[in-house]
Amino acid sequence: MDVDDEEEDDQNCEADELLLSEEGQLYQSLSTLGWLSNQFQTPFREALHSVMMEAIKSLIAGDFETEGMLDQTLEWKSQVLVPWVYSVVGAEVYECEQWAAQLEYAASECFVHVRMNELFDLVTEYPESLPAVRELQLALDRTGRIFYEKLAFEWRQALVQRLIHPGAQTSQIIDVYINTIKVLREMDPSGELLQVVTQPVRDYLRGREDCVRCIITSLTDEEGGGDLYEELKRQDAKPLEEAQLDEEDEEEPPTFDWQPPPSILQRRGVITGQVGKVSSSSRRAGDILSMLVGIYGSKELFVNEYRIMLADKLLSNLEYNTDAEVHKLELLKLRFGESSLRSCEVMVKDIDDSKRIHTNIRSTLELNSSRDDPPVVDAAIVSHIFWPHLQRDSMRHHKKIQSKLDQFCKEYEKLKNPRRLVWMQQLGTVEMEVEAYETDADGNVVSYVKDVTCTPAHATLLANFEDKSQWALDDLSDEVAMSEEMVRKRMGFWVNQRVVQVNRSGEDLIYSLVSASYVNSNDHSFIDHNDDDEQELAVSLGAHEEEEMKVYESYIVGMLSNLGQLPLQRIHTMLKTFVSGSEHNYDKTPNQLAVFLQQLCKEDKLEVAPDGMYKLLKKSAN
Repeated sequence: MDVDDEEEDDQNCEADELLLSEEGQLYQSLSTLGWLSNQFQTPFREALHSVMMEAIKSLIAGDFETEGMLDQTLEWKSQVLVPWVYSVVGAEVYECEQWAAQLEYAASECFVHVRMNELFDLVTEYPESLPAVRELQLALDRTGRIFYEKLAFEWRQALVQRLIHPGAQTSQIIDVYINTIKVLREMDPSGELLQVVTQPVRDYLRGREDCVRCIITSLTDEEGGGDLYEELKRQDAKPLEEAQLDEEDEEEPPTFDWQPPPSILQRRGVITGQVGKVSSSSRRAGDILSMLVGIYGSKELFVNEYRIMLADKLLSNLEYNTDAEVHKLELLKLRFGESSLRSCEVMVKDIDDSKRIHTNIRSTLELNSSRDDPPVVDAAIVSHIFWPHLQRDSMRHHKKIQSKLDQFCKEYEKLKNPRRLVWMQQLGTVEMEVEAYETDADGNVVSYVKDVTCTPAHATLLANFEDKSQWALDDLSDEVAMSEEMVRKRMGFWVNQRVVQVNRSGEDLIYSLVSASYVNSNDHSFIDHNDDDEQELAVSLGAHEEEEMKVYESYIVGMLSNLGQLPLQRIHTMLKTFVSGSEHNYDKTPNQLAVFLQQLCKEDKLEVAPDGMYKLLKKSAN
């Protein structure tokens, strides 16, 4: 068997040598006739380029981490391609037509083309792909500015096709955008390539409603924030107002890590060739945060979003521990400015003061109460002027719960006279022990006590079953002063916890506590109840936005009353000027303002002329 294989290999080698010999004779004949440099010149170069492309693709495609891939490409060109072309065209033609320079250029060109098909992968795998990024830059420098233009087009198309679509999560788009900034800063210090490539991404992110929230979440997430949190912690971080200053405008003394400004070649745009100013932040790999804020053109949107998120975090913190939030707030103040975050400072201070007040009141109540009736109320006392709009849905607490709240209020009034507390009745957390039933492994129904954490509304509803074991939906709604739909939704929580059972009596729903006989029976009529396990936010986003719009409406009505009629852009400019110093800062875009003005027109408060001028609607007297 081995002998046959050796004979077959020998025959293949002889066939290859014969083929090469015949091929050499063919090229020699074509060269002698002068056809290789005339009639067959274009097909020969096209075939040569195709072979080079396939060979380089098999050599470097998909490998972004190995250093020296460009050198390997040029080495393959020198060892394989150059001798073959030299033998085909001959020494005289090789020197006369400068084949050495052409092959050098062609190898770099093929290298660039292969990497152009992998641009999106270069971004997503950064920083592991850094060697490939730097070598792509070297190859581009060898081929000239024309390939930078094509690179910008291909990169832009790759982002549009693979990133900008409804199926991509906003957080993923932001992560890819940040990596794109880093990669393009590496390739083009002038920032011109970055501006051209990422413009569609910026425009698309501006239209995503949750973009600002995703940025702030990553920016303040110490565990999973990634690049944005590291950006916030940068030691050389500057306020956003200074992040875009040119290096000539900076009047800072030199330090030991001072770097000279880039050369003219580095500062020259890779696409237009114009010389641009490269800021010091660009030399520090780009100020990513300022570019993200620049998507909207205003930092107020981000400050307001952080304020809303901070309110939810502080009010859900049952231990009054603000150390982590203080640390993040101090970092944010370095970037966004102290004046912008003054309200957030007051919010944190409110929680710290609440801890101290709670400790004083609790110690007083413990001295005056019996061991069987210890104080159970903790409270976060907030200065509502500095907080975002909190949920203020009213309800009537059960008398046992209300007595505890009144007791806390009296002690607070003694401590902080003449101040008074106004309870946000549906905000907060209640820890309860409830009795429930379940079937054990033997099929027996057993009762057990479990700890449940719920909202004050849930606690009040269940507390009413201590007074009466059975409630109709409408009676329970009247008792707690909540709508029937809201009571039905809240009671779904206790039904799913198997604490309360629900039955239908005609058109009415009847709630009662679960009994052992009910669990043991198989006749459980199914009545649809929404599962109310979702955690609610303390900040009412809809109410907060509605309150802001009312403020804007009052300003707009005042403007049009005094000035008659105004175009959209003038209204937008005046709102930015006059509302910026108030509690509700104006942070809307012209498009958002246009939608709001159209809504006012539908409500017959304004009217718009064909030339786009808005004015108050004059209602005719009946």
